Amino acid sequence: GKCVQINLLFMKKFFKCLGVIALLIAVYSIFQALFTGLAMAGFIFYAIATGDIPVEMLSEADGIMTNPQLSGYMVDAMAIGLFLSAANMLVFIHLTKLFRLRMSIFRSIAMKPLLISTLLVFTSMFALNIFVQWFPLEDVLEDQFTGLTHTVVGALAISVLGPVLEEVMFRGAIQGYVMRRVNNPWTAILVAALVFGVFHMNPVQVVYATLLGIVFGWIYYRTRSLLSVIVGHVLNNSIATLTMLFVPDDEVSDVVGIELSPMTETAFEVVAFLGFAALSVLLAVKLHRMLPPVPVPWSDACDNMGK
Repeated sequence: GKCVQINLLFMKKFFKCLGVIALLIAVYSIFQALFTGLAMAGFIFYAIATGDIPVEMLSEADGIMTNPQLSGYMVDAMAIGLFLSAANMLVFIHLTKLFRLRMSIFRSIAMKPLLISTLLVFTSMFALNIFVQWFPLEDVLEDQFTGLTHTVVGALAISVLGPVLEEVMFRGAIQGYVMRRVNNPWTAILVAALVFGVFHMNPVQVVYATLLGIVFGWIYYRTRSLLSVIVGHVLNNSIATLTMLFVPDDEVSDVVGIELSPMTETAFEVVAFLGFAALSVLLAVKLHRMLPPVPVPWSDACDNMGK
């Protein structure tokens, strides 16, 4: 009888966690489809009203797909949809009390742990960026990402608002909720990281984001603050956006100015990966020793999370 009760309790907690995850993903998907669709409809209405696009063309599927102006409108609509859905999702998460957005998030960690954990974010990103390049993983969203970075709204969404939402949603809301339900840190970290990876729906990003999500999740668990992972995530995406804007792929070799043989390049990547990985481990150990023991039950020190 006791084993049955334990199993039933576990299943109840499991389905509650699954329900919260499904709810967040569903609401975000609805927001994105809604705002992108409204923006696209607005652009098409404007184009028809100004005579830039004849009404007859909208009835021809081939004409819509091949029209360069409509393709440009789609990129702009996606950028607006991404920005507005992220902003509204932050409000939704706050109102549901899964994670309470408060100004205390900016002062919830001391400066030294903040600097070390932010540096850990960067060294982990460098190591994992090299690691995923060794696998034949396709980047199916590269063109879409490039197009979004060339719009002001899209660049802001990818560089700033997107990273903030992802950390609030996956670490603050999902990891925090699972942690409070099962009271097992690694279960919460791995669940949030896996959902974070799959959420990107891009083969190369699924692996990278899942592994990086584990690092982010551990930092959040130990520091009980999202600040360092938000800062690191924003800076990483901002650097990637600026690189795409000002240093196209075909000019990277010219900027570096060095032509390496495949064997030399592979050796350089292995050394760089081992160096960044070792540095990440050292920083994680230092951060772990610097911080006080994690309280049981785990809770956010500055009351950023919902109860």
